Amino acid sequence: MRKLISAVIAILAVACASPYIPSIDNPSYPTDEDLDIIAYIDKRLSEEYYWLDEVEEKSSSFNRRLKWEDYLDNSLLRLTTNADDGHTNKDGSRTLYSYIREVNNATRAEVTGFGIALHYTVAIVDKENGYYGFIIEDVYADSPAKDAGIKRGDVVTMIDGDYITRNNYLSRFNSIEGNSASSLRLTLRSQVSGEEFTANLSKTAYEENTVAHHELITIDGYDGKIGYLVYTGFESEYDDKLLAALEDLASDGAQEVILDLRTNGGGAVSSAVKLASSLLGNTFADSTLCILRRNPRNTSSEELVTECKLEDTGISLGIDHLTVIASGYSASASEIIIEGLRGLDIPVTVVGTTTEGKNCGMDVTRRRIGSTYVEYAPITFMCFNAKGFGGWGEGIVPDIDLSQDNATGVKDEYFPLPRTDWGDVHHDIGLAAAIASVTGKKVSTSATRSIALDSDIQPSIAIERPVGGALVYR
Repeated sequence: MRKLISAVIAILAVACASPYIPSIDNPSYPTDEDLDIIAYIDKRLSEEYYWLDEVEEKSSSFNRRLKWEDYLDNSLLRLTTNADDGHTNKDGSRTLYSYIREVNNATRAEVTGFGIALHYTVAIVDKENGYYGFIIEDVYADSPAKDAGIKRGDVVTMIDGDYITRNNYLSRFNSIEGNSASSLRLTLRSQVSGEEFTANLSKTAYEENTVAHHELITIDGYDGKIGYLVYTGFESEYDDKLLAALEDLASDGAQEVILDLRTNGGGAVSSAVKLASSLLGNTFADSTLCILRRNPRNTSSEELVTECKLEDTGISLGIDHLTVIASGYSASASEIIIEGLRGLDIPVTVVGTTTEGKNCGMDVTRRRIGSTYVEYAPITFMCFNAKGFGGWGEGIVPDIDLSQDNATGVKDEYFPLPRTDWGDVHHDIGLAAAIASVTGKKVSTSATRSIALDSDIQPSIAIERPVGGALVYR
């Protein structure tokens, strides 16, 4: 007993000798603002979340002592009926589609940065020495990267004179993708020519655009005109850019359309309606592109069933068939375009690899709570086409699978790894195969140089990519 008392006294003496620092020893989480945001999260989960029945059952066990940024994921990962909310990663972890995040209280605005979007696969460029490379997914117009001559498909092999390694690739990735550095000196290699070059970049203002590329393609020996549109996100802020590109293709007399959605993770359903409406023309106005169904016990939304109908945009390409380039990065609103047109008996040929398989979506709200402006998007509905089909939860299987041998004669087991710039009919495997599908002409591997097979750039480490969705803004 004396030994126990002595031990307690010793512990108290040490405790008294050490200063008490509240911010370190007893963090003041959650703050009042955390609790207010958590209450807002709870409110929408209990009123609108598609699996609100299980939320009701388990809500009392949710940990409300967390910071608000962690609360939503922590709570939803406790549920078992919401398997469609998210996907399983290679390491067995799960990434949710539902999200809440802090945003600026603004619509489209100029971005200050380098103008580079990176692919989320880190490549091996020197296996012997363990050096990695970042592959350029896209370069924005009027940005520092564009002005420096950087193109999609180029590979960043060094940053500020240093190699990219397993120990530094995450911070290096963010210095480009997240614009965290003020300036960069990049060493790059072209996958087309094999040449290396250096680009010195300083952050400046530029405007992002989800219409990455559009043009009219003519092929020798084929009489038809092929419109090609690369669309990287269904963001309603850029609807004017989308409609302008579609109007250009219509004015140029495009008879066929190749819609490139290989990097499009989804977005606003309203933008999908505008895109489909312009592709099909006003003869399809008032036809149903997709149907959104909410939980029958949803007490917040005005409509439990929403029919998204096509409209007259003033643009009419009048296609009777669509060719889509897609991949595992294509999700949600991209899949709605494919299955929505099929629901209207418009044939759609998918070239690429199996899509993400996201047949659910979110009602998005934005609200200021305290000093924080948040965007909140829990899964609130499931998607169906006009025929009532919504079974693409495992992904849409391509008609021409570019990761395997196929009728076009070209393949890339790492598709959609960027290899070259948008619109390069001679080196872009996806575009070459889509053209072959449209024209009926087999693509020559000598014409494409089979970059995917000859290149020494190979995937290695995957960085978790942002997850898009079918979004309805309220």
